[in-house]
Amino acid sequence: MDDNTLTERDEKKRVLKRYRRKMEMIARLEERARALDRKIDGLRSPSLSGMPRGGKALTSEDLIADKVDLERRIEKQKLEGGKLRRKTLDLIDQVEDVRRGEVLEDYFIYGMSFGQIAEEMGYTQRHIIRLYGEAIDMITLCDDSV
Repeated sequence: MDDNTLTERDEKKRVLKRYRRKMEMIARLEERARALDRKIDGLRSPSLSGMPRGGKALTSEDLIADKVDLERRIEKQKLEGGKLRRKTLDLIDQVEDVRRGEVLEDYFIYGMSFGQIAEEMGYTQRHIIRLYGEAIDMITLCDDSV
């Protein structure tokens, strides 16, 4: 395989992985939102012990403001994720072979590992990796997918 083909294949993978990475980012932000909820739920009134304390006290208003900002970020990422999902599925739909298309969809859309895909489809992991590579080669990138 020459360098030009490798670069083209890498570019296809990069474009296809955008949705998967976006979903990982959303999952990370949603976990942060859940952690903020736990902090908000666990926040108690400040106790007055008479002992000096350093730093600024964390207030429920601060946490709620952080949560609102985080929810806005999540919503924005989900909107972008929806667009990326459609573009990714359009690229995957170029693959006419059902098995190869299923491998790409499971990997890039549903975030499954090659091992999970192999188990689900009843093939070896090595065979799934071969189908994956062949499917990537069948895709043609256009200007609006990059």
